[in-house]
Amino acid sequence: MATTEDFSARLERLEHGFAELADAMNRPSTQSTDDPLARISLAAWLKLSGPTFAVMVFGFTLLWNAQQATSAQVLEMSRTMGRLDGSIERLDGSMERLEGSMGRLEGSIVELRDEVRRLSERVDRLEG
Repeated sequence: MATTEDFSARLERLEHGFAELADAMNRPSTQSTDDPLARISLAAWLKLSGPTFAVMVFGFTLLWNAQQATSAQVLEMSRTMGRLDGSIERLDGSMERLEGSMGRLEGSIVELRDEVRRLSERVDRLEG
């Protein structure tokens, strides 16, 4: 893990590299080309641009990992929602069957009540 001192040292090296580049750009050209980038060696260019590319790659890696984690969470959430939907459908079916059973039980109770009323009328007639 990099510390604050490591970052400070890297920043100082980068600032020093930029200062060298600025000095090199301000010096009169000994070459025939007017393009300042032609005066920078590949090693110097890599020293200047390397940290930037490293940060870009690191940032892309972080974004990629975050996207993969999010995709995995979304996939797991949709699986969970599918399981919950199935459970709710089974529960709805059970409730419908229970309502049917309650209706039949209610019909049986009405029939029993009518039978008790008829028996009560017969008992009353027998007593009278």
